[in-house]
Amino acid sequence: VLHQSDQADMTMEGNKCIIAPGAIGAAHQAGFSEGYSTSCPNTPAQDSPYMWPLKWAANFQTKNMGFGSDDIKFESRGRTFYALDKNWKRSDTTYQLGTLRTIGQMFSLAGDSDTNGFGQNVFNNTDGMSTMIHKGGIMYFVDWKEDAAPVVGERDVSKIEGCSKINMAVVGNIRADWYMDRRGDDTDVQYLGDQHVFYPDPDEGPIPMLAKQWRKKDFASQYFTMSMLGNPPNKVEEMADAPAEDNMHWPMILNIPGEGFGDDMLQVYTNHELLTDEDDDLFMLVENYIDSGGVCPENNMYDEVAVGPPVQEVHIPSNLEVEEASWMTNEYTFSPVWQVPMRPVVTDMGAVASVSAAMSKPTTEVSDRVTVESCYDEATKSVDMSFHFHDIDPTANGRLPWMAIGYRSSEVCAMTPPSGGVTPIVLITHLEGEGEVPRAHSTSLLPTAKTLSSDAFASMYMLARDLGETDDHSDVSVIAPQVSNAAVSITRSSLTTDDTVTLNFKRVVGEKPEQLNLMYAIGMSAELGIHTTRKCFVIDAFPTCSSPDAEVSDGHDHSHDVAIKATLDSSSTTVAMMSTFATLAFSCMIGVAVWF
Repeated sequence: VLHQSDQADMTMEGNKCIIAPGAIGAAHQAGFSEGYSTSCPNTPAQDSPYMWPLKWAANFQTKNMGFGSDDIKFESRGRTFYALDKNWKRSDTTYQLGTLRTIGQMFSLAGDSDTNGFGQNVFNNTDGMSTMIHKGGIMYFVDWKEDAAPVVGERDVSKIEGCSKINMAVVGNIRADWYMDRRGDDTDVQYLGDQHVFYPDPDEGPIPMLAKQWRKKDFASQYFTMSMLGNPPNKVEEMADAPAEDNMHWPMILNIPGEGFGDDMLQVYTNHELLTDEDDDLFMLVENYIDSGGVCPENNMYDEVAVGPPVQEVHIPSNLEVEEASWMTNEYTFSPVWQVPMRPVVTDMGAVASVSAAMSKPTTEVSDRVTVESCYDEATKSVDMSFHFHDIDPTANGRLPWMAIGYRSSEVCAMTPPSGGVTPIVLITHLEGEGEVPRAHSTSLLPTAKTLSSDAFASMYMLARDLGETDDHSDVSVIAPQVSNAAVSITRSSLTTDDTVTLNFKRVVGEKPEQLNLMYAIGMSAELGIHTTRKCFVIDAFPTCSSPDAEVSDGHDHSHDVAIKATLDSSSTTVAMMSTFATLAFSCMIGVAVWF
């Protein structure tokens, strides 16, 4: 039985089973992943019979409903083909009618659509076909000739009128187990169990069928409901020679929230079939079109696809908002090899309270990856903060991944200000040449870093300064027991474990702030690149800091050890840091250093 604490970086092997960073990974493969598997190592749904098939096709019918009403605003039909083992998808849409409000409508190529404002198109296409193909990090849009009469699954490239593409960067296709686990940022899952539903059979009409259901929370605190077939045709007889389709727990009904950008959707899958490698030509349509002399240029309107959910400037309400009274975490996947670990529960709240009171430094649990302690130092007009990054393990080269804290200029959750400019960040790195202990630096997050620009990463390295040498930061230390050869103890906090990296510092702010708008990110590798997790948060607890005598102690003076391990010799480490960063910056600029 595998537990979460046993996880290693095994899912990276062979460049398969890699999920997208941050909130995107809650449902999607990474754009650079070479595909998914029904047995991705050390994943909660490994070998689960209720996972989506990897290679399959089905007809879909989708109906969109506005908030507070069951009136249908938009309807579409067609057939979708998946080869998730290769990170491929194709969707042939044959019917679109109504007003579609959802993110991404500005690049729709569907027929006679008239743009009716950002993110909203009016469709009246009931007799043509449009095709979308998503392969890895590239999405293609195929427009068919009006008189060519293309059919679903069309492979004749002579019928193509035109083609365009956009670079989706790290956003790949759906992962086959997306609705069953809690991986990714700002997400949660709730296994609901069995329920009979009326299922719209294409031949017999609505018929009762058993569905096994999961709810999946997204970054907008809304939820999907996935209904999988509970009773395959061969479940009772268990005939050994039954076709594979008769043993499949097919996707049946999917309820999709608008996620703050559009209307909710109800999607039904019918006429399922399994695909094989012999069907791969379905997904080679664009390549075959280009080989025949066609072109598929990149859509210049979308040459910068940011990593992470879009900024919600105007929130569209959903009927599928998470209700506290009805939600509970229940990560259950029917995996024969995975057991979800019990999360530690603090029962002695009196002990916790006494520690916090003694330190006068309250704790904010930002997520299961980051905890923050904070107070205000009247004498220095500074905020005294400790950031604890949990579950940080060395990467394949023995170095820890980069970690960062960003100072947002407003309450808008954006990597850089939407109006323009950069975001000041504290960057923790553990690069070759920097020494044994990770280092904290002051630098800026550039807008182009959202597109994974190597030039942006190079500039960020060159702008970096040792955090302790900046005018507004002091008492800087980084504690990382997982990479330290010496047994360094620190009693400042009871929140650290052997896999916790702690960043401590004071920052001059003047008068006590009402709140700080912050964000964090944790990288996939030691070098700057894709983050595996990211979150915006607010710290608003700044009581007056206690004197050093009030701090909890175990009776031993570790200050000398901590100073040696965390501060080191300023001049030597600064020189080493600049040498390392200069080398990395040069490598970034020539395009060979950073792929995460």
